[in-house]
Amino acid sequence: MIASVVVPTTGARASLLEHSVNSVLGQTVAEVEVLVIGDGAAEGTRAWAEAADARVRFFDFPKDAGRGEANRHRVLTEEARGGLVLYLCDRDLWLPDHVETMQQVLADADFGHTLRFVMGEDDRPRAPHTLDLRDPQDRARASYSTNVLPLSMAGHTMAAYRALPQGWRQTPPDRPTDRHMWVQFLDQPGIRVASSAWPTVLSFKRPRVWTVDQRLEVLERWSPRLDDPTLPAELVGLLLEETTREGSDLVRALAAAHSSRLGRWARGWMPDGLYRQVRRPGRWLRRRVRRG
Repeated sequence: MIASVVVPTTGARASLLEHSVNSVLGQTVAEVEVLVIGDGAAEGTRAWAEAADARVRFFDFPKDAGRGEANRHRVLTEEARGGLVLYLCDRDLWLPDHVETMQQVLADADFGHTLRFVMGEDDRPRAPHTLDLRDPQDRARASYSTNVLPLSMAGHTMAAYRALPQGWRQTPPDRPTDRHMWVQFLDQPGIRVASSAWPTVLSFKRPRVWTVDQRLEVLERWSPRLDDPTLPAELVGLLLEETTREGSDLVRALAAAHSSRLGRWARGWMPDGLYRQVRRPGRWLRRRVRRG
């Protein structure tokens, strides 16, 4: 088993899981298990899981005082069989090469992620995350930053998780659960962090008050596009359009790391001075995976 995929869920979200979990089952890497961890999930969730793929296992826990963090720890330490641990929010989607890309990211690292961005309410990708987790100074800022890393983009080795002092545990009030977990990794001496400059996750930024039906409409609209081979380049192009600050790290990384077709596209709209800046960083940026 290459990867154990943790999918936390709550309430009556079986309709969302049908899309999010199917994006895991459709990966180019088939050796994955999906650990759906219920935190007060409705009865329909169990029925859905029992009818799903044999790689899907559902763990039913009563509603926890927090987000069911202790139950995630229990499942990971007692049930998970993968060498890698990846995460997926039940309202997000993976592109088919996410696990394959994360294998590359974590080949020589303990904790990592793919290109960080969110899908705004207008369905355009944006990159509000400014921290570079490979940078020790930015790692130190992660404990109080509002934006560290969306759950669905993160992953780590099982060995790194077992070496943590605590693992998943209840989050203090008014602090995001995933940030509380990631900081524990980033605080470890000698932690090796890596990232990819390729988009593999659709993380949908929507109001917390949205209903399941509203979220379902988004997944139903985007699920058919997951297998579209032009989607990643389209997302990168839109992100470049959103990036207007000259010399930004995002522009440098995207324009240098991706295909010549994308480079030609960027050459067509960038001012000459900015394009020369973008091309300058060097050969190492041309690699998909950038390690720190």
